[in-house]
Amino acid sequence: MIVKVRDARYAGTIYESLPRLPQVAFAGRSNVGKSSLINALLNRKSLVKTSKQPGKTRNINFFEVDLVDLPSLYLVDLPGYGYARVPQGMKSAWEKLAARYFRGNEDLRLLMVLLDIRRDPGKEEFMVLDLARSTGARPLIAATKADKLTFSARARRVKEIARLSGAEPIPVSVVSREGVDAIWECILREIAPG
Repeated sequence: MIVKVRDARYAGTIYESLPRLPQVAFAGRSNVGKSSLINALLNRKSLVKTSKQPGKTRNINFFEVDLVDLPSLYLVDLPGYGYARVPQGMKSAWEKLAARYFRGNEDLRLLMVLLDIRRDPGKEEFMVLDLARSTGARPLIAATKADKLTFSARARRVKEIARLSGAEPIPVSVVSREGVDAIWECILREIAPG
């Protein structure tokens, strides 16, 4: 199914009162490409701000997406984690913010955990996967920057990430748009089942 986005706009942060809609959240290290992937899904260049300096997202940002002939939803950009140059106090504040977001969030349907395809999942990724499972949201791994590897190297990394995480990752590239349609298919299964 081809997904058509009628409109997408910044809707606010977790602290604001927002209408209830299904949510798809994006979590990952600060330099993994969360903002770029959300922009690619929405076929936009800069709705979600990207930065050359990782660690700039400090709030939980909601983007309301109106789809043609499908339910509306929020794509949620969570603060990045695990970036070495960010002070420890700031990392702790982000972890608390994310934990509060997950706790009791009945509208969270899918959590995309982004992982650079060249890295193994670490303790942060497993922590976020556990947080998602505690809400009942379906976790899904997007292995970003797939265009950086040859086809055979990419296949090996997908198998290794699946073995380590227990979940089959979707290889993704915002450069070639590989994996974008597959992610939309997963989103639609969660927000518009049947």
